[in-house]
Amino acid sequence: RDRKFASEGAIRFGLAIAYLRARNWTAAERELLAARQMKFSSAMLERQLAEVKLIKGEADVGLALYREALLRYPLNMALLYGYGQALIAARRFPEALKFAEAQVQTYAQDVRLHKMRAESFAGLGKRAQQHLALSEVFVLQGRTQDAIEQLNIAQKAGDADFYTQSVIDSRQRELKRRLFDEQKERRN
Repeated sequence: RDRKFASEGAIRFGLAIAYLRARNWTAAERELLAARQMKFSSAMLERQLAEVKLIKGEADVGLALYREALLRYPLNMALLYGYGQALIAARRFPEALKFAEAQVQTYAQDVRLHKMRAESFAGLGKRAQQHLALSEVFVLQGRTQDAIEQLNIAQKAGDADFYTQSVIDSRQRELKRRLFDEQKERRN
């Protein structure tokens, strides 16, 4: 009330976060929009606003806000993760897969993006590709045996085309060699 602050936009953003914690979505949205009008700009603000819209059942608006924010903050990982998860939650699996695939090209070592791929494949009913993607998650986590088990499941899924089956078989041979080397190294 006394207006004793360096940035009213920052204060409103902080208030919005407090409302979010209290699950007061309407008040949080009001404060986020007010902060935006004051030219307070941050990837976190944009993500929170998109999430509020999603929580309120406005999936199209929330996804649009994520897309706009990604144009301004293309390297912000919280936005990348949030947008991908929002697509999955909205059951937009083809879009989620396309998005995750594009991000994996840039961030090949990112476990969360590989999990996003697996969830997208699961939503599309592509079990072999789902388990192939999960195997990559385990490889990145250093869990070679678990990765091989996922490839075994992928082989038995029965929905892989010739190309995908070849990738599964090749990756399985590679990981079995790696596991053998890891076990050999542990013994020495």
